[in-house]
Amino acid sequence: AREHIATLQSQGKNVSNASVVAIKPDTGEILAMVGSLDYNNDDIDGQVNVALAERQPGSSFKPYVYLTGLLQGMTPATMILDVRTAFQQADGTTYVPENYDRRYRGPVSLRNALAQSLNVPAIRVMDRVGVANALRTAHRLGINGLNRGLNYYGLSLVLGGGEVTLLDHTYAYSVLANGGVQAGEPVPPQNRRTGFRNLNPVAILQVRDSAGNVLKKYETSNVERIISADAQFLLADIMSDDVARAPVFGANSALTLPDRRVAAKTGTTNGNKDNWTVGFTPQLTVGVWVGNTDNESMIRTTGATAAAPLWHAVMH
Repeated sequence: AREHIATLQSQGKNVSNASVVAIKPDTGEILAMVGSLDYNNDDIDGQVNVALAERQPGSSFKPYVYLTGLLQGMTPATMILDVRTAFQQADGTTYVPENYDRRYRGPVSLRNALAQSLNVPAIRVMDRVGVANALRTAHRLGINGLNRGLNYYGLSLVLGGGEVTLLDHTYAYSVLANGGVQAGEPVPPQNRRTGFRNLNPVAILQVRDSAGNVLKKYETSNVERIISADAQFLLADIMSDDVARAPVFGANSALTLPDRRVAAKTGTTNGNKDNWTVGFTPQLTVGVWVGNTDNESMIRTTGATAAAPLWHAVMH
């Protein structure tokens, strides 16, 4: 992470920090957590664990919405119109989203819409499945934030208009890596909330006192099926489809690995304050955030150019 940020700084990208979380999907164990590049560096607020900070995820939130569509009967071949559209909001205003490149592509398949991270089709899917249903999916997968009520958020949530933590986001993706099954340790009864996850990622394997007595030991993970294996398979297949992604991200980008298939999604927020890449193989889920802890904007970066190379290096 330090090497990568140093490289971006040498390119004048105005970026000073990064956070990385790695989780073992079949047990929920946190294998690595980089909260900041340097705990003792006050210039980057190094003592803030960015992995636990709520940040806007950008388009890395889209898989939860498309997954909701797949669970409701949509397929990778479902046709979605990518045309200029004014969506009516609950408050009476209209919302006219644009794609990242400000182009429209006409009819596109759900597969290509997600793989190429097209914004207008994503809003259409959100409108079709319902914001509340998409939120329910995200909560059940592991997102503990976004808790201002199911009716609080608008369609822009699919583009990352809410805030999530990198740890929650990576844990939710680990369910997508594990066939739709969540693994971890039970949420303490006093912390359980209806509609939210029942398991937590595992941070501590053993606690011993000064005499060597074992006070706590993590034996085996609890597991709970969150979504159907069918929907998980389809989503993971789309997210690992380099041919479908290539028109926007290029072929053999940092979102691929040389020796195995890997699923991934990037995110870039408005104002270029947060760059994300989260992805997985069945054996490993890794989430990466790149940015400035004080919310200062980066210069000419995206999730694909700033976060994906670091994600690739960790996965590889």
